[in-house]
Amino acid sequence: MLFRSLIAGFGRTLRHRMLVGFRFIAVWIGVTSLAIPLVGHADRLNPTDYPALSTKQMGHVRHMINMANDLPGDFSLMGQMDPVYHMSFHAYQFQFAFAHYALASAHYHYTPAHRDLYQDASARLIKRMIYKDVWDYWAHVSKYDITGRTEEGGENVWRTEDDEYGWIDPNIKKNIMYSGHLLQMVGLHETLFDDHRYDQPGSLMFRYAPPEYGQDPIEMKYDHDRLTTVIFDQFEEGHFRGIECERNAVYAECNQHPILGLMSYDLAHGTSFSPEVKRNFKKVMVERNYIDPETKTTMYFLKVREDEVIPATYAWADGWNGHAQHVWDKQFIEDIYPHQQRRYIPSMLEGAPGEDMGYTASFDFGWFALLASEVGDNETVQTMTDYADAHFNPTWMDGGLMYPTTADYLWNSMRDEKGLIQNVGPVTGNVLIGFARINPADGLWQIYNKPFDKSHFADPYITDVEYLEASVTQAVYDAEKDALIVTLAPGPVKSEATSFTVRQMDPKKRYTLIKDGKSLGEISASRESPPPGTEWRPDGSLRITTDLGEPHSFVLKATPTNVAAR
Repeated sequence: MLFRSLIAGFGRTLRHRMLVGFRFIAVWIGVTSLAIPLVGHADRLNPTDYPALSTKQMGHVRHMINMANDLPGDFSLMGQMDPVYHMSFHAYQFQFAFAHYALASAHYHYTPAHRDLYQDASARLIKRMIYKDVWDYWAHVSKYDITGRTEEGGENVWRTEDDEYGWIDPNIKKNIMYSGHLLQMVGLHETLFDDHRYDQPGSLMFRYAPPEYGQDPIEMKYDHDRLTTVIFDQFEEGHFRGIECERNAVYAECNQHPILGLMSYDLAHGTSFSPEVKRNFKKVMVERNYIDPETKTTMYFLKVREDEVIPATYAWADGWNGHAQHVWDKQFIEDIYPHQQRRYIPSMLEGAPGEDMGYTASFDFGWFALLASEVGDNETVQTMTDYADAHFNPTWMDGGLMYPTTADYLWNSMRDEKGLIQNVGPVTGNVLIGFARINPADGLWQIYNKPFDKSHFADPYITDVEYLEASVTQAVYDAEKDALIVTLAPGPVKSEATSFTVRQMDPKKRYTLIKDGKSLGEISASRESPPPGTEWRPDGSLRITTDLGEPHSFVLKATPTNVAAR
């Protein structure tokens, strides 16, 4: 027994010493390996660890960019052209605005190192937003108070002598369903791209020259500062109950967008408009039950003169209001969302609006899908986009993915053989379903609460991509790993090869280029023989040429020689 104990004790001591020795060797290997040049280790950085746009997501991005690139006056995919139509939720301004927000989400989350495509599209959408065709409805509809609309469709018309022709300026008062979106778009443009073009006086020019006025054209000059001031003053003058969309009607959802616009302005200009508005507007919302504490549903609107809240249970109202309010009131929206989801989703996916939905399935569907994406209900988003793919006739056009508008989209008359509603309106088919599919959990919340800092705009990025040849599904600079990750997929126009340029590289560094997990070699400003398909240009940029028969992923990683250099 004693002998066995001695042997056992010796064995334990030996095993302990061996274990200690192995641990020492492992630590030594781990430490010394850090001093080995990292050229051969770049391929360990896996592009699949970073977000990338799927084929369908990229299709939605392309469709919205195509909308931005349409010629002036081309609204062929955007529904009716009628002043009354602009009072509907399919109006041009909503399509342009939500396309802008969707592209902002795509850029921020998937391609932050690919700017020019999204920056140009953003500016084009803002330009389209200030086309007269988009906003001149206001001169007509501002004549009326529609809050007295009857079940038979009659209107309570209320006019005064000073508005015989309506209010022409679409920003100066009321009409927050237009000006609030414009403010949000301009603010996003400035913060996402560090582009201050709209700070220039008169950079947002509105020109009105109707023949019935019999006078010279009217020019209304705005810029980011003036638009912000005009909107904040209206909040203040209205005691923060909200700014009217049209006469006598305050909608909670419409007032979310100027709040987000004020947040962006504060970020870019060092002001503090948004905290005051958020604090006071939320106080009114709670006091007046803009969101009913029992049903957890958003009001239809507030009748201002009568000081009366009109309640409702509309999926579109909850989805529209909730996705935006989530940016600045995150926990509250996430707390009430499960109640809303249980209320709407069963009947919505049966294809019938039911008593707890609005009168048209189309925008109920689109806006609620967007809310589901923002709060991170991925299961519902997947279910709803699957439903759209099955029943809304998904169509690829010019490289873009959309759901065509049905003939009678304002009503629930289009049904398939199973009785499921097939109605699709332009705001849902052009932008909302795509936005919901693109937007990740906390998608908008992150854009506003974790914005790009100044260092982001000094990081390496890609440019000069031939848009028709190649889709950039991924473009991310990882500052911690000092690596640029890029994935290209074939675009709608087939090409044997394509190129892209990397800018803001450090000329003092050496880089390893990895394509599809295989090292192509080292690149630096001083290297005389760069890898095939690469060119280090005199301006410090790197041009990379590749075949494009299939998607290709690239990793461009700085390769310092030792730990001290890192």
